Parts: sequence; C-alpha cells; structure tokens
Amino acid sequence: MIAFKEIEEEIYKKFINEIKPLSFLQNFEWGEVEKRLNKKVYRFGVFLNENIIGVLQLIGNFAKRGNFLSIAHGPVLKESYKEYFEEVVKNLIIFIKRENKFKNFIFLRANFLFEYDENTLNNLLRIGFKISPKLFVTDNFWIKNLEKDVNTLLDEASLHHKKLILEAENKPFLEIEKTQDFNKIGVFLELYKKLAHLKNFIPYPDELIKEEFKEFVSKNSAYLYLGKVENKYVSGAIIIFANNCAFYHHGASEPIKEPINYKLHWKVVIDAKEMGCKFYNFWGITEKGPEHPWYGLTLFKKGFGGELVKFLPTLDYPLSWKYYLTYFYEKLKYRSRLRG
Repeated sequence: MIAFKEIEEEIYKKFINEIKPLSFLQNFEWGEVEKRLNKKVYRFGVFLNENIIGVLQLIGNFAKRGNFLSIAHGPVLKESYKEYFEEVVKNLIIFIKRENKFKNFIFLRANFLFEYDENTLNNLLRIGFKISPKLFVTDNFWIKNLEKDVNTLLDEASLHHKKLILEAENKPFLEIEKTQDFNKIGVFLELYKKLAHLKNFIPYPDELIKEEFKEFVSKNSAYLYLGKVENKYVSGAIIIFANNCAFYHHGASEPIKEPINYKLHWKVVIDAKEMGCKFYNFWGITEKGPEHPWYGLTLFKKGFGGELVKFLPTLDYPLSWKYYLTYFYEKLKYRSRLRG
C-alpha cells in the first residue's frame, strides 16, 4: 500500500542526501526558495507498507490563470523501488483528490524524475494525464561524468571545443571571476535580460534568480561565474553544487568572438572535479534542429562531451474543468516562446 505522509526536515534532507538525485529541484533548499516567492510547499515521504521509499516536494502555485500544484523532477525514489513509479503516481492523484488542502488547485503539472519510457508515458495518459502545452522545467539533462583525470575530460571535448579551451587558457585578458557576492547578481541579470530579448525566450523572474542564489550561497552551495574580456563583463553562469553534481542552472552571454565561455565552463568542470562532484549537469538541451532558439547553446554544451538523459515530458493532470481554460490560453501564448 502506497501512502504519503508529511515528514520532518531532517528526515527529508537525509533521504535526498542518500539518494543524490540528478536534479536539485526536490532539495529542501529549493522549496525554501519557492516559499519566499509566496508559494505553498508540501513535503511528503512516500511509504510502502510503512517503509519510506521516496520523498516528494509538491508546490502550490497561485496564478491568475488558475492555481495549480507542481512537481519539479520528483518524486525521488530509491533505485530499487523505481518499478513502483506508476503505482506511486496513481496513488498520488488519489491522495491529492482526497485532501481538502488541495481543493483550490485546478490541475497538477509535473516533470517526473523518471527516464523516458513510451509504455510508462502511455499508461499515464490512459489514467488522465495530458501532454502539457508548456514546458515547466527541463525534461532532459546533458551530463558530463567527472570521475576521470583532467586530460581525459579534455579529450572528451570535440576538437573545436578543445582547441578553444586551450586557446582561451592562454589569453590572460580573458578572466573568470568566481564569486558569492550577492551584489554581483545585477551584472548577471543585465546580461540575462539582453539574451532573452535577443533569443526571444521568457526569462525567469529576477526575484527567483536572486532568491535562488541567496538561498544556495547561504549553504555554500552556489557560485556566480562571470566572464570578462579586457575587464568588461560579457558572460555569466549560476552554478549550484548539490547532490554530488554541479548544475548549470542559469546562463547568459553577449555575442562575442573571444572564447570566454569555453574558459568559463572549463573552469566549472575543473572546480567541480576538485570539489568531489561526480557529474557536471549542463541542464537541458533541445533535440530539435537549427531553427530552435536553444540549438546553438545545445551544440555548445554537447561539445564538452557527455551524454543525454531524457525524462518524461511535462504532464498535466486536470483536477477541475477550469484546467481547460488554462490549457488553451497557454497553448496560444507559449507556442512561439520558450522558458530560458
């Protein structure tokens, strides 16, 4: 029998620390970021016959188009219990429908932390899930394994990337600044907004990026990397260090011929390895062609070497007929724009 029970912070954190999922969006700290953005955070243990087999951070979002619940890269299940994933999801829907505290939410939006499987996807669609009109969080990761010597890590890069990494390393006027200074976040946000305008994507709100940086820096788990060319800031990346991974969660740069971004991310690779990280998670890529706004960024990420891990797509579960008003609104609004 699958059950969901609210659990204490210590138990939740201990479970995440033991499993070390490939995302940090189920980490306790991410929930604290969501709280400061006026969202409701529910944290549950997933139990099978009274034994904890997983944890889940469920977020209550309040929006003009309709209040909804969301799951970002969850639930986190023990590897030996992944076979129970569909049963966990089915029981979660029953649990949500039954609990009065969820009655004002009109749908559930989920990016499940479960590798893509067509049979699983079809089974979820059969029980009432819909393919969402809007990507919620990334449904894939590009991941580089760091458990190798530095020369091997460099040799895994494409010839193009390797050449530019080495070239950048020999240019002292290309500088990388690594900081936890909150005052420098404004530099990043300026670059980020310019890039959003140039690439026509919907940027994350300033407040989210600020609160994310503040929360993870307070746990010594985040750094802002800034690239400078002749003392001018031209690129930046917010890197989260958690779960034995370095996560490239936000990035921005100006169009420039100098290979500053190659130097920046190579430094992240080296730093992450020295910190004992097992992976560098470059976050999401596009699997579409050159017409896609993320195509250039995808080639950049893949050029460092690594592999694709693909999850189920963003799925919605309607809890009210009002969901369909949201569905058609979002289908129209987001058909030509993406979240960065």
